[in-house]
Amino acid sequence: MRQRLANWLRRMQSRFATDAVRAIARWLFRFQIEVGGLDLVPPGEPLIVAGAPHRNWIDGFLLLIALPAEPRIVFLASENAADRWWRRFALWLVGRFEPVSTTSALNRDALEAGLRVLARGDRLGIFPEGWDHLSGPMREIGEPRRGVAFLARQSGCRVLPVALAGSKPLWRGKTLRVQIGAPLAPLPLEANKGEQQTWSAELRDTLQALLPPEPPETPVDKRRWTWLTTWLD
Repeated sequence: MRQRLANWLRRMQSRFATDAVRAIARWLFRFQIEVGGLDLVPPGEPLIVAGAPHRNWIDGFLLLIALPAEPRIVFLASENAADRWWRRFALWLVGRFEPVSTTSALNRDALEAGLRVLARGDRLGIFPEGWDHLSGPMREIGEPRRGVAFLARQSGCRVLPVALAGSKPLWRGKTLRVQIGAPLAPLPLEANKGEQQTWSAELRDTLQALLPPEPPETPVDKRRWTWLTTWLD
């Protein structure tokens, strides 16, 4: 009974979070969000959702908006994401972020947290380039970290590549683009380091090929709410 209640509460929170984020993006910020490839998302399957390039705070919310509410997407967020009370409240309200350390390329605590998310049937949202690519080129996918291949291999879950465009700079009414690709099969458990590197390179190539065209520009003097670019920095 207790477990059923917990599962029900998680589903309700997931639907609320998705509806709330979509409403804010559409009605308050007036973002025009174009999503392609939604038919490639397997219903009900726990997946590793690999989004790139990650260049701004809105990228995680774009994945929430673009994908179905269930299974819910849980992100491993930087521990700095909860350094202020209003951020802690927002993360609690959404219920889809688990703060982890970002001090190493292959953090064991973060990997274990990711495996727990997948084991309970949720989807794991991850930015495979790592934590230090926010200032990277907008049209170039960085080299994925080894942790993505490890999580896919250990969990047996497929990886859903999702390419993003238009997330920086931001203004009210801007067009944002999301392109979803076909799920990639995980490596077998016996895969060696070289095979993991090859798989990671294939993930990068897949994301690069999926990258949507940049949305149309708006003259600088007609942009409104340009503070959105750095709103949650």
